[in-house]
Amino acid sequence: MKPVITVAIAGESIINRRLSVHTDESFLSLVRIIRETDVAFTHLETLILDYDEPEAYPAAEGAGIWQRSPRFVAGELKWAGFRLVSLAHNHVTDYSYGGLYSTWRALNEAGLVHAGTGRNLGEAREPAYLDTAKGRVALISMCSSFNGWARAGEARRDMRGRPGLNPLRYHFVADAGTIEAERQRCDRMGWQVSRAGKTWLFNRPGLTMSFYKFVEGEGPGISTVAEDEDAEGNLRSIRDAARQADYVLVHLHSHETHPDKGVDVPATFVPPFARACIDAGAHVFIGEGRETPKGIEIYKGKPVFYGPGGLMNMGWTVARLPADYYSRPGYGPEVRDWRATPADGFDARDTGPKPLNPPGRPPASKVEGAIVALCAIGEDGRAAELQICPVTMVRKPRPRSGLPMLADAEAAEKIVAHVRNLSAAFGTKIEYRDGRGLVQL
Repeated sequence: MKPVITVAIAGESIINRRLSVHTDESFLSLVRIIRETDVAFTHLETLILDYDEPEAYPAAEGAGIWQRSPRFVAGELKWAGFRLVSLAHNHVTDYSYGGLYSTWRALNEAGLVHAGTGRNLGEAREPAYLDTAKGRVALISMCSSFNGWARAGEARRDMRGRPGLNPLRYHFVADAGTIEAERQRCDRMGWQVSRAGKTWLFNRPGLTMSFYKFVEGEGPGISTVAEDEDAEGNLRSIRDAARQADYVLVHLHSHETHPDKGVDVPATFVPPFARACIDAGAHVFIGEGRETPKGIEIYKGKPVFYGPGGLMNMGWTVARLPADYYSRPGYGPEVRDWRATPADGFDARDTGPKPLNPPGRPPASKVEGAIVALCAIGEDGRAAELQICPVTMVRKPRPRSGLPMLADAEAAEKIVAHVRNLSAAFGTKIEYRDGRGLVQL
């Protein structure tokens, strides 16, 4: 089947420094690969704003680091070849609604098409469209990992909606014994517990509309299931986009992991939902949310990326951070001092308390790197060719950290092997050849 359009799929981009000043050949080679495609996509996991932006106050709870990028970032992404970006992620309200509005303005001025956030739920959920010489491309972006107030709210006839992200919420399905143990724990901690049939809600004190939902299942263990309301709302948008565009990309930002197989394997609610998106009319599904890549599935001839991995992460060079960042438990008095700088805070985080588990079991693999996928879509809407380009990221020194590079031969082979091993569970075969992975279709 003759390819009609080529699409570059990259993972998350956290960027707050110039890209266009770098002359490293490994970096420029990657940029050329991205530019040579008809459409290039990345997930923009930051906010674009000035610190004195009206109403862009730092939120009481940021997502680890309060992500912020200067206005030139939109132009730098465009310089690198990107035209399509997703915005649904756990940082969208790091700087309140003002930071979100500022991000939209910067992207619009640069001519970058974006999806996943809006002034209400309907706007956040609607497809965004990029017109190209090869056809019209739609993007729907959603997120399953977020603070409750980041979720966009539906408008009513008598009440306006709430700005925020397009959600894909989920709940836990567990056996009765697991739920009973959770109920007892909540009783001891003073949490509120409610029950309606087989559905249980666990609330922290004072947060009656923010809860953990459990549903009693038949078998042992614990899993996650997408909420019907959000799943159907997003599938409706995909069906609409499939009638309005030639090609449809669907993106999900998710930090959730498999309860038994670890962080390299998608959460149990993701694969069934990804396949439902393809059935609804998507040509490509892009799961994303971890720095290292996950597996690839070919479903009905169309690619499902469960995680390309992080393209670039410059989060450690933001210019300012709110007071809340410096008060993290475990930091010493020198970091809590009002004279502490972002560099002080990052140094403390490097040496401070670390998570005792990574989430899920077994521990994450030790591979470092990501992929940029090059997908050629044929006349029948199926993938006609699929290659993966291994990418590494500069880690040190901090002023250069987060810059992506085309991987050298040794690193490339390890990254492809990692993705090949994870893809085998989905029946996908990948061959390593000349520094790239070739996916058998």
